[in-house]
Amino acid sequence: MASIVYAKKGRKRILRNPAEKSKRYARQLKNGAVSETGEVLTDTQKAYRSGYLDARKDNAKAYKHNKKKGR
Repeated sequence: MASIVYAKKGRKRILRNPAEKSKRYARQLKNGAVSETGEVLTDTQKAYRSGYLDARKDNAKAYKHNKKKGR
């Protein structure tokens, strides 16, 4: 579950767990924009989000493979 943290200067930060972060990134990629601010994603931002989601998939596959082998 996400937690809200306030910095020393009063700036609000939202810390999300990996599952929440992935859901958010997938939604942003689908819409092409950040829903909270309405900003359109740049190509660099799209690449970062896509890479993050791919890395999660790769880790899940490796985990399942190793679990099947009995490690």
